[in-house]
Amino acid sequence: MERTLPQLEEVFRALCDKNRAQILTMLRDKEMCACKILEHFDMRQPTLSHHMKVLCDAQLVTCRRESRWAFYQLNQPVIQELMDALGALQQEKGPALPPPAPQGKTRLYVLTGFLGSGKTTLLLRLLTALTGRRVGVIQNEFGKLGIDGQILQRGDVEMVELNRGSIFCSCLKLSFVQALADMAKQNLDYLFVESSGLGDPSNYQEILDAARELAGDRYDFQGAICLIDAVNFMEQLRDMETVERQLKHCHLAVVTKVDLIGPEKMEELKEAIRKINPRCPIRTCTQGDLDLSFLGEDLLQYSWAEGEESTNTEEQKPKTISLWFDGVMDKGTLDQILQAILPHAYRIKGFFHLEEGWNQVDVVGDRIDHAPCQPHEKSQLVFISRIGPQIIKKVMEAWQNHTDAKMELKN
Repeated sequence: MERTLPQLEEVFRALCDKNRAQILTMLRDKEMCACKILEHFDMRQPTLSHHMKVLCDAQLVTCRRESRWAFYQLNQPVIQELMDALGALQQEKGPALPPPAPQGKTRLYVLTGFLGSGKTTLLLRLLTALTGRRVGVIQNEFGKLGIDGQILQRGDVEMVELNRGSIFCSCLKLSFVQALADMAKQNLDYLFVESSGLGDPSNYQEILDAARELAGDRYDFQGAICLIDAVNFMEQLRDMETVERQLKHCHLAVVTKVDLIGPEKMEELKEAIRKINPRCPIRTCTQGDLDLSFLGEDLLQYSWAEGEESTNTEEQKPKTISLWFDGVMDKGTLDQILQAILPHAYRIKGFFHLEEGWNQVDVVGDRIDHAPCQPHEKSQLVFISRIGPQIIKKVMEAWQNHTDAKMELKN
């Protein structure tokens, strides 16, 4: 029997009440008279009749009448059909994950992509899909504050944060090698490295070789996945060599935010991707909803670019500052401040206490996004500068032009 959408809505309505859920449990093994069911509840007959009508309308329960007595039992064929349908849905949505890496090795993936391309969102999706597996994360940010690390923090995930630079730069390269060596001791099934949006991974093979020397042959490197911001990629490509390097040295390109562009823009993006990397597969996703079948694929077959020196150096490291605020602000005022600063920053992100509640703030290009989040001790925003130390003056001016409240800037 095929169930239509309205019938499914009736099923969900029937299951959302705790009394009806208890009734279904009581009927699991036997048929029961309405009077016997009523003995287990503090309710009157008309209320019970209402609950039983809802269950019968949803076809979860059938009613058999003898004279003036009503007897109820579970509608087993329909319940089995629903269970089968939910099972099929789970099989369809859940990725078929590969078995653990051979000989106890850890499958290692590197996530790259420019600032705001959606690496953390995809990583959250991966962590959820891999629940039950031993998973580790090495998370890298240019700023002193690990904003994304706070978002990713979960009790079942081994995590290391490397901040204040790129893991591919001499400033953090040795720390990255040591982190890989330390993670190798955790007997993980998967390790994901989320590099900074300004990270140039051209020398990743050199770093993996160094980690092998330090920790032994413990990693089964699966490839680099480059996330591409569909809205801002073309401008970023013209502005930063890092963007081209990330794409050149990846084994899978994932175009994010595709819901915000049209077919013509998508074709333009694909053409630009192919000019830089002619071999890697191109996938698309929205809000991290990516087909995870790549976890079972051999991405290394798409390798083509040889390693080279990273463009990340101490001298070229962008200026980052953080803003701390111990107060509450209305959303409109904060957005006015951010609008004044965003032309001078590659990225702005953090957590802020607004009158509406605590919000995660994410600024990419000229788009300001807010999302509810857990409370923090203080509001904190990180700015990655386009204009070097001059960003300090721009932040101070924007703040003072819109509020008299006190805040603190830190390097």
